[in-house]
Amino acid sequence: MTGGGSMSGGSIVRNSVRASIIVPVYNEEALLPAMAEQLGPQLDEFIGCGAWQFVLVDNGSKDNSYAICSEIVRRWPSSVVVRLPVPNYGEALYRGLALASGPWAFIINVDFWDIPFMRWCFRTRGVYDLVIGSKRADYAINRQHKYRKLLSWGLNTILQAVFGFVGSDTHGQKFLYLPLMRSIFEECRMRRGQFDTEFTLRALRSRLWIAEVPVPITEHRTARNLMVHKIVRNFVDIVRLRAVMREVPVKAAARYHRWSREDVEQFDGAQTALLIEMGRLHRANTIPLDSALREPRDAASRGYGQNISSAAANY
Repeated sequence: MTGGGSMSGGSIVRNSVRASIIVPVYNEEALLPAMAEQLGPQLDEFIGCGAWQFVLVDNGSKDNSYAICSEIVRRWPSSVVVRLPVPNYGEALYRGLALASGPWAFIINVDFWDIPFMRWCFRTRGVYDLVIGSKRADYAINRQHKYRKLLSWGLNTILQAVFGFVGSDTHGQKFLYLPLMRSIFEECRMRRGQFDTEFTLRALRSRLWIAEVPVPITEHRTARNLMVHKIVRNFVDIVRLRAVMREVPVKAAARYHRWSREDVEQFDGAQTALLIEMGRLHRANTIPLDSALREPRDAASRGYGQNISSAAANY
């Protein structure tokens, strides 16, 4: 592993990092430089210069990806890169999340990330413990090939039928509060393609606060694996996951909210101010330290907060 942080007691110390950007990398030499150059200035703007890091996990690449990752770490010294010997998407996510220094983490792919989603999540951080960026939540902004849509639909239908999943997607972009999620990661037994599915299901059954918002997706390359191969692999993994989740009972109703794409894009609007006030109410004394819920209210949100608090008191 390489990175720009100092070592203390065997761990990397980057006290100023507020958010870690987890990026699994597999043969991405053509897309990696543009991703970093486009994302960097945006993250500086809404998180802060030096307040974020890339956590790049080279997932058994056979091209020049690892060397490019190392260049990115030199450009943004708080970042780190680790190299896995063989491709394993779930293991790459697990290792990246373990290396994250900030209390908050984004999971993105090199060719699949969305600035409005990331900005909205960070603006409302503390309201939710896990935010899922769903490519299936709004088909008006889904530009995937038909066979990929079919595969996603089939997998999610199985998750709903077998596990009682209330959402529309478990893969892709996410925003997580690591102090609460780390214990869930350690309990997960799945890797490969269903690690993020398992920790999402476990988070739901742990009654963490979860939200789902639509994210646009446009495919920039052809599929790397045949559909038949993916179907067989997913079927085997779902059978294993079913056995695992039998040991994780459903204890109470899920805390799951859905928001529209319009809500995400209008991240400084009245809806966001209202959402933050809602978060202050349902969090009570469990507000995360680095949280929008601890920031001073502006005039608009103060009014919403007074109205909500009055309504709650009279209920």
